[in-house]
Amino acid sequence: MKTPNIDDKLRLQADFGQTDAICVEVLKNPATEEGILLKVMARGPFEKGQQVWIVARDGSKVGATVDNVLEQTIDSEVTLSTVLPA
Repeated sequence: MKTPNIDDKLRLQADFGQTDAICVEVLKNPATEEGILLKVMARGPFEKGQQVWIVARDGSKVGATVDNVLEQTIDSEVTLSTVLPA
């Protein structure tokens, strides 16, 4: 899975099911050498520390941790911490 660009659509899978998300920002994660932080807009009951999967178009999955959730009406700005394989 390649690093997404701003405005790319992502599919997230969590314990409440699957939801679509839109990437709004991509940052280097200062806590890990290869890690990145993805800020996405998504719907769902996300909670800090929650484990989710980013599902690629080919069906492969990459694990991510919810680092922060900012509620904004129906959608939430969710920051995901992950390491994407090269």
